[in-house]
Amino acid sequence: MISLQKFCRMKKVLTAIAASAAVIAAASGLVSCEKYVLPAISLSRDTLFVSHSGQRVELVVETNVTWYFDLDDLNPDWLAFDPLEGDGDTAVGITVEENATGQERKIVIPVKTETLQRNLVVSQSAD
Repeated sequence: MISLQKFCRMKKVLTAIAASAAVIAAASGLVSCEKYVLPAISLSRDTLFVSHSGQRVELVVETNVTWYFDLDDLNPDWLAFDPLEGDGDTAVGITVEENATGQERKIVIPVKTETLQRNLVVSQSAD
């Protein structure tokens, strides 16, 4: 037979274990219920061919996360993007100025999310 004192101690220990198990179960349940969306990104076109006279072209960035054109160190003064960044699927207007350099222009522009990258190639013929 178990004494009343031992029984009370065992009851306290078992109650503490049960309470801990309930907290762990609740916490793991919350974690398992959270949804994580895998990021994805694609471009409606990955290469733009533009005549020497210049033009405005539309591109669609298709993604389920935030994105941006990474123009660091590129300085394409002959290109303008509207907008430069977005959240989710976004239509982007790209204005390409006239090419009076006499040489073909070509640039590779990274389109990035936090973890992914796609490249947009813009190629413009010479005058």
